Amino acid sequence: MLEMLQKNAGRSGETSTVVQSTQLVIDDKYCELVADFVRSAKSEIRMCAYAWRWYENEPEIGIQKLNIELLLARSRGVKVRCMVDNLTQKERFATLGFDARSVSNTRMLHTKAFCIDAKTLIIGSHNMTKRATTDNYEMSILTQEPEPCLQFIDYFDKMWDSRG
Repeated sequence: MLEMLQKNAGRSGETSTVVQSTQLVIDDKYCELVADFVRSAKSEIRMCAYAWRWYENEPEIGIQKLNIELLLARSRGVKVRCMVDNLTQKERFATLGFDARSVSNTRMLHTKAFCIDAKTLIIGSHNMTKRATTDNYEMSILTQEPEPCLQFIDYFDKMWDSRG
């Protein structure tokens, strides 16, 4: 049944994770799951981050492994666009080689989401921080339903274009 759902959702098993078309991602499962999809990305990753931290002295933690997968995706030609909450984050991640933009000073970006290759959307409460994946109770949803993915892409692209 899952294989049929994946086939119908346009998935061909390119990740090692078996995914239903929609599922909950709870607590510390987030980093590994998102990293798996980032690793399989072929064309583009759109990302929104309220809080995003870099842990260069802790390469073994899940969030840093996810950060490294994002860099590896960029280095293999995947377009990685990151919308962040403030100019400090934008500058930090731009120096790491990410295509990053920040929202205006008059509004806060509180969205936490990844859209990978326009077919996988992970959106929810997880920040890109160690604490969010080790200490907090967090929940996100992963969907491969086309309509939510398209709605997020429209949301992201309008925000991105307005900050260019």
